Amino acid sequence: MKSWTQKTGEQKSFINAVLINGNKPEYSLTEFGDVKISHLRKYHAHLLQQAFDMKMRILSYWKIVLRRIVDNLALHLQLTVRNLVDQEFQKEIIAEMLDSRSGNGGSVHRLLEESPSVANKREKLNNNIKLLKESKDVVVAIVDQNCGNGER
Repeated sequence: MKSWTQKTGEQKSFINAVLINGNKPEYSLTEFGDVKISHLRKYHAHLLQQAFDMKMRILSYWKIVLRRIVDNLALHLQLTVRNLVDQEFQKEIIAEMLDSRSGNGGSVHRLLEESPSVANKREKLNNNIKLLKESKDVVVAIVDQNCGNGER
């Protein structure tokens, strides 16, 4: 609105130039330069005010529209590039990761291999589970013997 109020500040002098100063064929507006006004003398002051106001509002709005178009164009380009990367390069990345022609069988296959430290921990846990099961069986056998001896 600041731009519009600055532009409408010239409205009174413009209308005076059209209606009162009939000797000038042109009037100098700040953003338009020299504007021919001789053909506007046949209109009433009220209509000239409305036309001037509408022209200044449209000009102010047009600057906003242009700024929005430029901003949206930049956002659209950014989205298009992101989609291109997501769709096109995704195929290449997956193909490269699963490529078994590489010496190590592909990145995914390397990721799925178990590291030696994890393998050692898994083996120790399995041994502990086996020992616990054997211990449970021994405890059950001892309890059965004690219960059996106490009942006799």
